[in-house]
Amino acid sequence: MKSREIACIHYEYEGGCAIGKEGTFRKTCQKCQSYKPIKGGRPARPNLRNKKREEIRKKDFKKAINNY
Repeated sequence: MKSREIACIHYEYEGGCAIGKEGTFRKTCQKCQSYKPIKGGRPARPNLRNKKREEIRKKDFKKAINNY
């Protein structure tokens, strides 16, 4: 499943969609076939996966250097 964290151009408010669909961001908008993200739109929540992975890599790298 794709991560669709940026609001769609058709999304007006919670429960309202310009196309006439249900318009709930966490349910319908995540699966909608006519989803098009707003250009320059900010995500609804930050993606912390990459940040956490980098921190883990740095810790592992430091451990490897100290053990060498």
